[in-house]
Amino acid sequence: MIRRRLIGLATRQIQAISSETIKPSNPTPSHLKRYNLSVMDQINPRIYMPVILFYPNYECDSQQNIAQKSFQLKRSLSETLTQYYPFAGRLISENCVHCNDNGVEYEEAQLECTMSEVVDEPDDVALKLLLRDGLAWSYLNYDSSLAVVRANFFACGGMAIVVCFSHKVADGCTICNFLIYWAAVSRQSGELVSPHFISSPPNNSVTLPEYLHEKKQHWVTRRFVFNNSKIASLKTLVAETGVQNPTRVDVITALLYKCAIAAARETLGFFEPAYLTQLVNMRPKLVPPLPETSVGNLFWRITVPTWDETEANVNILSDRIKKAKKQIKGLKSLDEIEELSEPQEFVNHRKYLCTSMCGFPINKVDFGWGKPVRLSFGGTSLNNMFLLMDTPSGDGIEALVSLTNQEMIALEADKELLEFASSA
Repeated sequence: MIRRRLIGLATRQIQAISSETIKPSNPTPSHLKRYNLSVMDQINPRIYMPVILFYPNYECDSQQNIAQKSFQLKRSLSETLTQYYPFAGRLISENCVHCNDNGVEYEEAQLECTMSEVVDEPDDVALKLLLRDGLAWSYLNYDSSLAVVRANFFACGGMAIVVCFSHKVADGCTICNFLIYWAAVSRQSGELVSPHFISSPPNNSVTLPEYLHEKKQHWVTRRFVFNNSKIASLKTLVAETGVQNPTRVDVITALLYKCAIAAARETLGFFEPAYLTQLVNMRPKLVPPLPETSVGNLFWRITVPTWDETEANVNILSDRIKKAKKQIKGLKSLDEIEELSEPQEFVNHRKYLCTSMCGFPINKVDFGWGKPVRLSFGGTSLNNMFLLMDTPSGDGIEALVSLTNQEMIALEADKELLEFASSA
C-alpha cells in the first residue's frame, strides 16, 4: 500500500512531459512505400503491446548526462527507423502499411519518485505511471503511430524506457530485434544485423477474427519465479516418465496449465474440460529456416486439449506439448502455416494461452549505459494467460500468470506449484 501511495503521489508530481515525432534519418525509397502485410499479420489485432526496460543510475548522472542520453536515444531511434521503415509508416488498411516516414511518437517524462519505488511494483501498476494512461493493449487508429516510445527519468537518475508496438506489424521476436538494433546504434557498437522483410502479395480476402479485450476487473496478474535448480528438478521428474529431452519452457507451461486447471476446479466445484494454446516462433521451424531477424508475425499456435481430469498431469501435458510442436516442424513455406487452423471442437471450452520470450536476448538490450535490471511487458492482455521470460540475471524464468481473483487465490496456495516456484 505504501508503494501504491508513492506511485499515486509521483503521478501527480511528474515534473515535465515533452512530446515529439521521430522520423527516419533517411527517406524511404519510392519502391518501398507500400508494405503488404502477410495473412499472419492481418489476423492479429491493431493493439499496442508494451515493453518496459528498467536501467539504474550506474554513473550518478547529472542533468547534463540525462540530456545526452535523451539526444542519444532520439538520434539512434531515427537511424533505426531507416532500417525498420514500415514502423515509421501508417496503416491504410488491415493488409497494408503506407511507408510515408511520418515517424513514431516519442515522449519524455521526469518523475519525482525513485526507480526503486517502481521497479518491484506489479507490472500493470508500473505501467500506469510510466506510460500514457490507456495506451497499452488499446486499439490504434489507422492514422496512429505504429510505435510509441516514452523515456522516463527518475529522481535517482535511473530510467525506464517504454515502447509500445502495434501487434499488426510485430510479434515478440520482431520487437526484440528492433530493440537490439536500436540499442546497438545507440552505443555505436557496429554489431548491426539488418531486418529481413518477407514479400507478401496483396490479399484482401482474409476473414479477420474479432478481438475481445477482457475488462481488467475480472482477473488479476501475479508473477512467479522458477530458479534454474528447480527447473532442472522439474525436467528430471518429467524425463523419468519417458519424455525425451523436455525443454524448460514446456515443463513450466505444463505445470502452470495443470495448476490453473486445479485452481478452476477448486473454485467451480467440478472439473471443466479445457485446452492450452501455446504460441511458437516459426522462424527456425520452417525448411529452410527464416532469418531470426525476419519482420512480422511469424508464430503459430499449438493446441493441447484436456478432456478428462486424469489428463491434467505434468508428465502427460509435457509429452503432448512436445508432440504438438513436432507436428508443425518442417513446414516449407508461410503458405503452409496460414493453412493451419485451430480445431473448432475446442472453441466452446475453457482456454489457456501461453506465450514465451525465453531465449530471446531482450534482457541484454544495452543502449550504452548497461543492461536492464528488469524487463516488464506491463502485465497480460487476457485472462487465463501465462507469459514466460528469462530473469534479467539469467538464473531462471519469470512467469506472469493471469486468472480470476478466486482462481488466483487457489493457485497461490497450490503446493505442487510452490514446490518449484516462488511468488514475487
